[in-house]
Amino acid sequence: MNYIIASLMISLTTTHIITSLQLETSDLISLASVVISALSLVGALITYIIKSISDYNKKIEEMRPNVFISYENEFSYGLFNQRLILKNYGKTTAWISSISINPPFENKGGADFSANTFATIKDFPLAPSQKLDTIIGVSGALDEKIIKANREYIINYESEDRKQQYTSRYIVNEEGYPVLRRIDKSKNVIEIKNSIKTVSEELKKLTIKVLK
Repeated sequence: MNYIIASLMISLTTTHIITSLQLETSDLISLASVVISALSLVGALITYIIKSISDYNKKIEEMRPNVFISYENEFSYGLFNQRLILKNYGKTTAWISSISINPPFENKGGADFSANTFATIKDFPLAPSQKLDTIIGVSGALDEKIIKANREYIINYESEDRKQQYTSRYIVNEEGYPVLRRIDKSKNVIEIKNSIKTVSEELKKLTIKVLK
């Protein structure tokens, strides 16, 4: 829009100047051609500059860090775990300046899980796809899960070169997080389960022999 207004002003000014010169028709045509060519070049240059700035800003936005805190509620082998995860989903390193959690976490039981430990992070680099996680509550023999709330997170961080500042601010309704039921199929866990099963069967056999 600014480019169109500027072009109109230049055209009107140029027309006024040409008219005041009182040139011959052929000279006017030649001069007009030169002016039109110059205006076209100026317009192309302005368009190029605007596009270059737009492309640069878009590239900066694509390459920026993007830090969020999320949850993981997992039920596995009779034990319920609640975990808090801090992760950089962006493409460049984020320098964490500060993290605010409000209200702070509280647990139903008496155990101290240091659930608010993320709020102590200062001037910490978080690489792309890097994550930090911590247990904030458990439930097994005792119920020591967190007391659910609408919790606000404010994460202030800087770009890799520390020239840009960003803020992730949002509220999480903790009642809405699903529970994931997982079975660990890793080799070590399977071997442990098989060993426990073998020991259990041997104990049963030994018990039967003793009773006989």
